[in-house]
Amino acid sequence: MHIQQPVCGCRIIGTGERNKPLRIEFCPLHQQQHGTIAIVLVRMEQLRHAIQSRNWLEAEFQFDRVLRSLTKQQLP
Repeated sequence: MHIQQPVCGCRIIGTGERNKPLRIEFCPLHQQQHGTIAIVLVRMEQLRHAIQSRNWLEAEFQFDRVLRSLTKQQLP
């Protein structure tokens, strides 16, 4: 199990499980944004699959979705 701790206080834990590779414990600052963060992680996983399968049209589409998700987040 790999644990990464960003400076904000969230904990990102690599579970090693294929169906749920990451678990995130949110800090008080990001607790209200956990849904948005989860959506970004799912879209990044879809982008990874498109790149691995060398489906470049799908990769471009998924990249745009990830970028839109990241730019929609509001900073506190």
